[in-house]
Amino acid sequence: MKKTFVVFAIALFACFASRVGAQSSDSKPLVSFRGVLSGILKDIGTEATHIISGVHNPFSSSATQPSPPAPENEGESFSFAVMGDTQNFSTGNPKGNFQTVVGNIAKDNVDLVFSTGDLTGSCESYSECLKKHNNWKNIDAPLLSKTYAAMGNHDNINNRGVKAWQDAFNFPTNGPAGFSELAYSFDFENSHFIVLSSDSPDMHQINGVQRVWLEKDLAAEKKDNTFVFFHEPAFPVSSKVGESLDKYPGERDALWQIFGKYSVTAVFNGHEHIVSRRKVDDIYQFVFGSTDSFDHALPDPGVAEYANRGQGRFGVVSVNGKEITVKTYSADNQDLNSFTFSK
Repeated sequence: MKKTFVVFAIALFACFASRVGAQSSDSKPLVSFRGVLSGILKDIGTEATHIISGVHNPFSSSATQPSPPAPENEGESFSFAVMGDTQNFSTGNPKGNFQTVVGNIAKDNVDLVFSTGDLTGSCESYSECLKKHNNWKNIDAPLLSKTYAAMGNHDNINNRGVKAWQDAFNFPTNGPAGFSELAYSFDFENSHFIVLSSDSPDMHQINGVQRVWLEKDLAAEKKDNTFVFFHEPAFPVSSKVGESLDKYPGERDALWQIFGKYSVTAVFNGHEHIVSRRKVDDIYQFVFGSTDSFDHALPDPGVAEYANRGQGRFGVVSVNGKEITVKTYSADNQDLNSFTFSK
C-alpha cells in the first residue's frame, strides 16, 4: 500500500510540475494547486502507468513479458569475402598481396571468408604441406576464426596433402565418408554454404560420392540462398579450359544438373588466375583466382560477362534477403566491378 501511494504521489507531482512549467513558459499567471489539480486528474492515470511500468514486479515472469518486434529482414543481411589462389605468398613480405587483401577484408568487417583453393604453391609431403598451411594461417590470422577453404590442386599434389590439410585446419566434418573437412556444409543467417573437393581423390572432378551426398544435403535445405565453393571451375573461360571440370564433361554436367535442380544461387571457384563472371543455365559462376598468384590470359570476347586480370583481387558478397551483390576489389581496395542479381 505504501509503495502504491508513493508511486501515485510521484505521478501527481510530475503532472503538476509539467503543467505549471508549461504555464510559466507561456508567461500565463499561475493558478492555485486546486485549479491545477482539477485539470490534471485525467492525466494522472497515464503518468502513473508510465512510472509503474518501470518498477520491477517480483511476481511476474520475464517469459510472459511482451518482446519488442524483431527488425524487418533480421538475419537476412550479411556479407562474406572470397579470395583465391594465394600460392605465391611470402611469409617475409608484410606488404604482399595476400597480406594486403587480408588487411582490406578485415576492415570490411565481413561475417564469413572463403578461399577457393590453392592456398599454397606446392605441397608434396606431409611436413611441407603442414608448414605451408600453418604459414598461410598465420597471415590469415585476423580472419581465421571465420575462414573456410576449398582444397586446390596445388594443395594436394599426388594426393599427399589430405592428412596435412585435415591436421592444419578445423573445418566441418559433416561431408560424405572419406571427405572430412574437404566437403562440408553449414548454414549462416538465411543462406546455406557448401564446400566441395575438385582435386581429391581425383583431379578435375567432383565424383559420384560427393554428388550423392550433395543432393541429399540440398534436398534437406530450406534456406533462401545456396552458395557453393570448389577450386576448379565447371566452365572455365580462359587458360584452364581442358584442365578443369570440363576435362570430364559427363561428371561436370551431372554436378551442374544437381545445382539447377535445387536452384543453387551462385558458384565460386579459383584455378584460373583472373576474376570472371559467367552465367550457365541460370546459375552464375564467379571465379576469384588472383589474390596472390600470377596472371593468366583474359577470356576471348563473349565468353564471360565480366573478366579482370591483376593480382591482389578479392570479392565481397553482400546478401540482402534474396538480392545478391558481388563486388570485385583491387589490392588498393578500389571497387572494380559491382554486380547485383536475384535468384
